[in-house]
Order: sequence, then structure tokens, then C-alpha cells
Amino acid sequence: MSREPTTPAAWAIFLTRLWGHRFPVDVRQIAFEYSRRFDDPIHTIAPAEVSTFEGALYFLPKRRAWAILYNPSISSRGRINFTLAHEFGHYLVHRRAQHSGFECGTSRVLGYDPDQAQLRLEREADRFASYLLMPLDDYRDQVRDAVISLDLLRACANRYGVSITAAALKWIEYTAECAILVVATNGFVLWCRASDAARQRRVYFGKGTPIPFGSLAARPIEAAAAPAEGRILPRGVWSPLWSCREMAILADQYEMTISLICVDAND
Repeated sequence: MSREPTTPAAWAIFLTRLWGHRFPVDVRQIAFEYSRRFDDPIHTIAPAEVSTFEGALYFLPKRRAWAILYNPSISSRGRINFTLAHEFGHYLVHRRAQHSGFECGTSRVLGYDPDQAQLRLEREADRFASYLLMPLDDYRDQVRDAVISLDLLRACANRYGVSITAAALKWIEYTAECAILVVATNGFVLWCRASDAARQRRVYFGKGTPIPFGSLAARPIEAAAAPAEGRILPRGVWSPLWSCREMAILADQYEMTISLICVDAND
């Protein structure tokens, strides 16, 4: 067998070259077909009524094979698709080191985990899923020089069969703009992802930071009525140092608000 990739992104790029750009990506087909070359292939991909996880990768000793399971209570097809790709990433990158498998619960979805080593593995599986489902070259072609908006993110989410949050995280990953994605619940930040430009300016909100009262994240009714381009917020709302454009969506399943915040380049 020829030498295969070892990192999450390299695995995704390798598989994309084999299967080509057909969207949304059929994770099931790729997982079944590619894993046949190993002596411990993926035997089953199926729903499982287990409330403790969104997705799981289990070893089946009698078959010497693996099963990918997902929780059928997930209402979003995009979330299910990403979950399947995430577990396939565990299979390709991590199964040799963690033979028992993985259970990926809501703590991963919500962006926190007290076990930092486990959190690293989960982020690697997310990276694989992102690159497999949304190849960067094709994603760039979809957004190009357009002003980012919820409508544009929804179009990307529909093209790739992912959630709007996954589409927004992909944009944050490569954009040259100073921007952050803030996920909050009960009035406090759960996690934040920053673009390269935002990290350079130290624009970031740590877990537990209170959501400002004047933000869309703190006003769900106003957020739901806002245009797809969001609202311009003055200095003093998110920061005394900069004004911004905030777009916010509600994730009722997890009682979260997800805000994409673009900092004014002139501040």
C-alpha cells in the first residue's frame, strides 16, 4: 500500500482528489469504499437512539470492523453529515491509538471539554470533516469578494450539506478580515473562533465573558428580525475600541446564539 496521509487536513485533501468535487459529499460512500483496503473496515453506519452522544465510532470485535453511529434526534441534516465526517476522521486519524473508539457528546458540539487531550482529538476530527465536506478552493470560489452575510453562508451550507455554523467557521479560517465567531448561551460566551487578522489585533472573547446588552446575541427577537447582512453596532457595544457588524442566528436545539462579528477595518 502506498504511503497515506497522517494529518486530518491531508487525509481530507487526499480523499477529495480520489473522489473529485461532487457536493454534497457522500460521506457514507467514501467511508465504506475507502475503508475496505484496511483489515478493520467500516462495517456499519447507522442511527442509534442514545442520548449521551451525537456521534460515535465503535470497534466491533467479532467482525474486526468499525461502526459509525449518529443520534437520529439531531434535527439538522447538515449536522448529521458533519457528524458522520467527524467520526470518519477519528477512524482514519485516531483509531490506531485509541482502539476502544470515541463517543462525541454535546460537550463537543457546545465547544468545551475538560479533557484537553480529548478536545485536541475532537478538533482534529472537526478539521478533517471541514476539509472533506468544504474543500478550501471550492469554498473560496463560492464567496470570492462578496460581502459575507447569512444568506451567503446559508447558500454555502446548502451546497456542502453542512450547518450554517460549519460554513461560518470555514469562512473564519481563511478570511483576511478581522472577524470572530462567538457562540454563547445563558448570556455568556461558550467559545470563540478568531480569524488570523483578529488574533493579530487580539480581538477575542474567552469562555465565560458576559454577552454585552446592546448586542444582537443578547436580543434574540431583534436578531431574528435583522437583515442578512446584520446590524452595524457602534463602539462601546462589543468593545470600546471598535465598531462592528454583527450577524446572529439562534440555535434553539442547544439554546445558543451564534454571532459572526466583523470588526470595522477603520477602527
